Amino acid sequence: MNDIPAIAEHNRRVVEHFLAGTHAPDLSGLSVIDETVDPSIRGYGFPGGLDPVDLESYKQFFRVFRGAFGNMTFKIHSLVADAHHVAARFEVHVDHVAPFAGIQPDGRRVVFEGMALYGMKDGRIVRTWLQIDQLSLLQQIGAVPVARAA
Repeated sequence: MNDIPAIAEHNRRVVEHFLAGTHAPDLSGLSVIDETVDPSIRGYGFPGGLDPVDLESYKQFFRVFRGAFGNMTFKIHSLVADAHHVAARFEVHVDHVAPFAGIQPDGRRVVFEGMALYGMKDGRIVRTWLQIDQLSLLQQIGAVPVARAA
C-alpha cells in the first residue's frame, strides 16, 4: 500500500475494531488484541502503573481493568488517522465492581474521558500513548479526596 489515504483509512479501521472489541460491554475474549496489536507493543500512561511492555502485559491490563470495572459503555468522540498514527478521543462509563489501585469497590458508576494515540506499523498497533482523566477516576472510586471550594 503506497496510497497514504488508503493506509490511513486501514489504520483507522484497525483501531476502530480494536476499540470495539476491548471496550465491548462484555469482554469475553481478547482475540481482538491478537488480531490488531503487534507483539512488540509498548504502552505509556496506563492507569494503575500498568504500562504494557509486550503483548501479554497488554492483554493483562485489559483483564485487570475490565475485572475491576464492569458494565462498560464506551463512546468514541473522534477518531483521526494518518499513515503512522491513529488518535482517539473517548468517554467511558463503568461500574466499580472489584478492587482497583487498592480501593475496594462500592458499585458506583464512574465516568471519565480520555485520549489515546496509537502508533501503527504494517496495519497493527505497535505503541499506545494513553491519557485518561486519572484524577477524576481516582476521585470517583474514593482513592483521592475531592477538593472542596472554600
